[in-house]
Amino acid sequence: MLTFEGQQFMGGTNISQKMAGLGKLVHNVQRFDVQPSLDPSNLIIAVVGQVKLDGQENPLHFSEFFQLVASSPGQYYIHNQIFRLNYA
Repeated sequence: MLTFEGQQFMGGTNISQKMAGLGKLVHNVQRFDVQPSLDPSNLIIAVVGQVKLDGQENPLHFSEFFQLVASSPGQYYIHNQIFRLNYA
């Protein structure tokens, strides 16, 4: 599931359509933190930085949280993701 600016998108097709609709994005990751989840083979990741949206001159600050779940040794998929633009 992806929560993007308060809107929820479930499933690979819906998430892909949302991401494709944003156009070209340029991320500048400034900081990130990684912790093990309840299952130590899964990871919780928090990211902050700046993103420049397609056609926009000034970058916007963002924060993002996601959980990587192990599908097999050394392979992960994004199980949950939350993305917010920070306007303040």
